[in-house]
Amino acid sequence: MKCLLDATSVKVLARAIHCLAKIGDELHIEPTENGLTMKTVNSSKSAYSAFNFQLPFFLDFCHISENTVQADPDEDTVIKCKLPMKSILSVFRSIGSLEKSVETCNIMLPLMEALLIIEFKCKHGIIKHFNLRYFECESVEAEFCKSGYASKFSCSSRFYSETLLSFHSSTQEVTWSLAMDQVHLSNHIDDEIDPSKCVRTEVTLAKDEFVDFNVALCTQVTFCLKELRAILAFAEALKLDVDCRMEGAGQPVLFSLEKADLYSADFLLATLTPVLDSTAISSRTINNQRKNNVSTQSDVSKHSSPVPVLRDKADSRTVSCANLQTTVVPIVPESSCHTSRLSSLSLIEPQPFPAMEDDLDLEIQPPPPKRARARYIFQNCLKATQEFREKPYEVFAPDSEGDE
Repeated sequence: MKCLLDATSVKVLARAIHCLAKIGDELHIEPTENGLTMKTVNSSKSAYSAFNFQLPFFLDFCHISENTVQADPDEDTVIKCKLPMKSILSVFRSIGSLEKSVETCNIMLPLMEALLIIEFKCKHGIIKHFNLRYFECESVEAEFCKSGYASKFSCSSRFYSETLLSFHSSTQEVTWSLAMDQVHLSNHIDDEIDPSKCVRTEVTLAKDEFVDFNVALCTQVTFCLKELRAILAFAEALKLDVDCRMEGAGQPVLFSLEKADLYSADFLLATLTPVLDSTAISSRTINNQRKNNVSTQSDVSKHSSPVPVLRDKADSRTVSCANLQTTVVPIVPESSCHTSRLSSLSLIEPQPFPAMEDDLDLEIQPPPPKRARARYIFQNCLKATQEFREKPYEVFAPDSEGDE
């Protein structure tokens, strides 16, 4: 593969690499007959992004390099490779410097050498040459169909960025609630966190604010905000509109942007799966535990101390199925112990045994009083007078009588 870019295209390519670097740690490069594709996937495989640079984006493009002219026609001569994102960022680190100094950029991907060669021709005849080692890999693909989404709406990237300014920088996930005439954004708060200790941020976007608004299904989805900020940073710098497609909770969200006949980008983000109603699940699991552990509960109740009851009808909490299946809690009447209302991540604090309180009071004695030592430290120094004793001594030169 061999391609040539002008200064404007180099700036766009650098911003695309910066956007991909905020999502994944590896850059996948796939040259095709129609252009160049750059992809990445994050470590948890919950975000996929791909930039497609079409032929008009380049001054010159050839997906088969000179080293592949005499290659075997039966073999695949197109290289699909990946390289660490840190290595490619070292070349395109300063976008402002590239915009001011670079005139053309030549990118080569020879088949016989496992190198990605990047050559900058700068002003005043300066040439910068970079050789980056890559690894051959399989193609990374994400199956999705843009026409299969029920809801689609598009808006300017600047409007989205101004909307996200209302959220704190530490916000990790945001919830989008779609209605027929508006879009409601709010920061996602986990069930384990106390709502009274969290700041709730809500923003409502009217239908008139969007360039295109077509919502066929009222739904609510929650996804990570980190990838969305990276998308908007690229789109806002180039003044592009962002298309958003949503299906429902648990289904991926698709963000797309496009520059006519030059390049396009797709970002597929995973959403949180809705939590199922755990009331029926917990009741069935507890009934099975009662049938299978009747003898175990009777033995434990004889030798164990009262345990705080975690079930409370007035304040029911979401309990995971795994915890119910692995934890056996003996059921104790409410008169013999105290009930505790705990959230999912709360810790059970130890409580004193009612029958042993009297014994503990008898065994524990008050500590001895501290000795007052400070007033005796400088006792001799603070006396008004001190006793003076004369020591006997021998006179070798007595006073003469004349001097008296």
